[in-house]
Amino acid sequence: MMSVKQFLSTTMVCAAVTYQPAQGQDATLFPSLRDYSNEAIRLHGLAALFPDRVLFEQPQLEIHSESRVAARVEDLPRAIKYIRLYRLNEAKYVLAEFQTHSALILDLRFLKSNYTAVDTLSAFATAKQAKTLATVGTVPADLSISGETSSTVRDFPAIVLCNRETAGPFEAVLHQLQAAGAIIAVGESTAGRTGFYTKASANAWILCGEVRPDSDTSLVGVGFEPRIQLESDAKENYLSYHLYEAGTDILQLLGNEDSSSDSDQASEADSGIIEPDRILQRGVDIISALQILQQQTEL
Repeated sequence: MMSVKQFLSTTMVCAAVTYQPAQGQDATLFPSLRDYSNEAIRLHGLAALFPDRVLFEQPQLEIHSESRVAARVEDLPRAIKYIRLYRLNEAKYVLAEFQTHSALILDLRFLKSNYTAVDTLSAFATAKQAKTLATVGTVPADLSISGETSSTVRDFPAIVLCNRETAGPFEAVLHQLQAAGAIIAVGESTAGRTGFYTKASANAWILCGEVRPDSDTSLVGVGFEPRIQLESDAKENYLSYHLYEAGTDILQLLGNEDSSSDSDQASEADSGIIEPDRILQRGVDIISALQILQQQTEL
């Protein structure tokens, strides 16, 4: 059985043999080959075989946030706490405050971070166990991959909202938490930005290492898959972010007609244009269902 390393070496050799500079008829059939060096052809071939492992744009997360705070907290019906995260490394104290709150929604749809936050996120575990991430290849020396066992545990899973904008090494921790039943994720698969790259040429970067939830599970380019999957388009993602940031009452994003506004006229005007946040609504519905089940078991 040929190893991955041997396969990659063979692929590069084959590419070099197959795509020699075009001559004669080949130049007529494939004129674009003249625009590439052998190295460029090999890299593009590898990129086609292994998407997201060879990149032609610098792999850099745009983690800038316009928010002045690291996180915002809102009260929702049924004693639900909603936390929208902007900067993961700065939000640890906010998260710690509500770590044991039974009805909790963490909105990570607008979060990009270069941190694993393994200590912070592992605090939401529903069992006392240490969390350790796996690494493959070369990763930054300061990357945190181990979290201490939480002194307290949650009775119910937290709801985590995510989509393709959710990006960073912390995706591996989310995968672990959902596999352990500590969270229920809702939305779309995350971005799969769990890899680290080295520059191969003037315009190419090759994967040199990655962080994984376990040694056998790679999230590069694939991402963490939520248990409750809801597709959303660019318009929905834009509105779910900007309506709230512009000051829209979060109850209006839930389709709650009793939400307050500055005036009755403003409320009537807004109700015709504000589209409910479907992913947030589903998160609230899940918590409501869990609360009803708990009440029934107590009877």
